[in-house]
Amino acid sequence: MQYHPPAWLPPSENGKRTDYYAHLRGEVIEAIPEGCETILDVGCGKGTLGRWLKEQPGVKTVYGAELFAVAGEEARRWLDEVVVGNIEQLALPFPAGSVDCVICADVLEHTADPWAVVAKLKTLLKPEGCIVASIPNVGFHRNIRKMMRGEWRYTQEGLLDRTHLRFFTLETIEELFASSGLKIERVFKKVDAGWNVRILNALSFGYLKNTLYLHYIVRARR
Repeated sequence: MQYHPPAWLPPSENGKRTDYYAHLRGEVIEAIPEGCETILDVGCGKGTLGRWLKEQPGVKTVYGAELFAVAGEEARRWLDEVVVGNIEQLALPFPAGSVDCVICADVLEHTADPWAVVAKLKTLLKPEGCIVASIPNVGFHRNIRKMMRGEWRYTQEGLLDRTHLRFFTLETIEELFASSGLKIERVFKKVDAGWNVRILNALSFGYLKNTLYLHYIVRARR
């Protein structure tokens, strides 16, 4: 899908959204294929993404799943149905084989068993359905530099968010989906490294290429 910011999106400060549960990630939207009628947004927050999706041509139904009750209640204003609770324990009420796209935007790294979560979500997919996931890259160059100095400090949000339970590189992301019989058909990358790291990557003939990205956004199908 092509991202365009809606008029109702709350203002940002210094390019960042002040409300963690009201983010609208354009790079995630662009990974959602055209033609999706039924979408499940796991970690839907206050329903900002779902609200945007409901305004797009062809989208008929948007479900949500949210860990935090206050955000989930807000999401119910915009989405067709929202379930609240931990995705690992939730009994999802959505019919098997009924969803065109499941979105997991920075969700899987917060779960104790993301492999089981992916397997669970796969059962909801239509035969040609997909999972779109945004997952932080623990191999990002800034994190590697810190580890080389002996640092591994958790933060309120970001790559080393203190609520992250699992950490991934591109290779282990591929293994995560392969464990449920899913194959990544496309990786959407945005270079987050400065010119100095990009030059080093070029001089190393691409050896450092996987350190250039803070997140990997992937689309996986059967």
